[in-house]
Amino acid sequence: MATETAILANETEIANAMKVLRLGEWTEDLLNEIELDRELAISIAQADAGKTISIDELERRVNEKVANGFYKR
Repeated sequence: MATETAILANETEIANAMKVLRLGEWTEDLLNEIELDRELAISIAQADAGKTISIDELERRVNEKVANGFYKR
């Protein structure tokens, strides 16, 4: 039977590991992907619990992030 082991690392540890693997130029992309996965897991849990927001609220939040430059690289 397989067991699941959670391994936690902070951004500095991830950046250092990426440099060691000579993948340093992709560090930011990896960190973004990790954050997106985390946000997706939260969203799925909220949807399963019946916690949703209106389309208008979603549009407001996304527009606010776009205005603040959240999605720019």
